[in-house]
Amino acid sequence: MDKFVVNLMANFGYIGMFLGMVLEAVIIIIPSELILATGGILAANKIFTFWGSFLTGLLGSVFCAILLYAMGYFGGRPFIEKYGKYFFMKKEDIDKADSWFAKYGLWGAFIGRNFPIVRTLISIPLGLTRVSFWKFLLYTTLGSIPWTFAFVYVGYALGNNWVLLKNYTSKLKVPIRILLLLLIVSFFYKKIKAFFVKRKATS
Repeated sequence: MDKFVVNLMANFGYIGMFLGMVLEAVIIIIPSELILATGGILAANKIFTFWGSFLTGLLGSVFCAILLYAMGYFGGRPFIEKYGKYFFMKKEDIDKADSWFAKYGLWGAFIGRNFPIVRTLISIPLGLTRVSFWKFLLYTTLGSIPWTFAFVYVGYALGNNWVLLKNYTSKLKVPIRILLLLLIVSFFYKKIKAFFVKRKATS
């Protein structure tokens, strides 16, 4: 898989990187962190640029999210359940994305973009419930920025040190999750605080 990603991007440049991100959404077994980090490595070697890799990864990520959103919006649950298996979508993973959306709503599109598997499938329940496309696009784009930037930067910092790539990308998932957890706690704290302040003012 590593060689496939490297060859794709080495032979087709930014288009290859974009295609890699599309394949990551269609064939979930291809890790986006590997694609993004490879873009960073190529940038460190002056084949790509850092911001070129970042923007290509971001565009690819958002484009894929739109495809899955459309799949849910126009195809509905029967389509997902019938054809999802051909895209390596497991029922339990789709149920997990549904549960995530039920908990966080539109914020699920933002937060979920930084968790493996959920980051890909979270677009489906947003499409199924016909969330406003422009709201979906805004939250998805903003939510995709931390993950994209982090892994491109890791690849850029590593340069030619391919051996450490997987170790760094796997370790980086932990602080990203901690950061996002803090953001979630902060969000709900502010909401609860505002609720009680409003309630106190009206009583």
